[in-house]
Amino acid sequence: MSAGPFPVATAVTGAVLLGVLVVGVLAGRAKGRWTLLGAGVLAIVVVGIVLTAVSGGPDTEDPAVELAALYTVTVPLILAYVAGWLAAHGTWLRRFLVVGVAALLLAAFPYAAAGQATADAFLRGG
Repeated sequence: MSAGPFPVATAVTGAVLLGVLVVGVLAGRAKGRWTLLGAGVLAIVVVGIVLTAVSGGPDTEDPAVELAALYTVTVPLILAYVAGWLAAHGTWLRRFLVVGVAALLLAAFPYAAAGQATADAFLRGG
């Protein structure tokens, strides 16, 4: 199984997402939680860019495919972190709803279409 450009097991991917969710909960419970939200999202974007660059990315010059590879690494981590941050406060029902909506977004996110739309809008002058 492959998660993004790296061949990893599903269990490893799940463990990483669970770990990022827990870090998001801890950030949401901390004193400077708004600062930690921004810093965490920024750190995840940087890690996603580095991981995509280190893995070599796709063997193409098409920016839409390269952006889709970046989104495949970055979006699940951001979803897990923000869901954890949002689930840090509130009732148990709200926590389950937040994690459930994040799981649905993770499953339904159109990585290739998002990469194509971003490339068309910003990189190709569209």
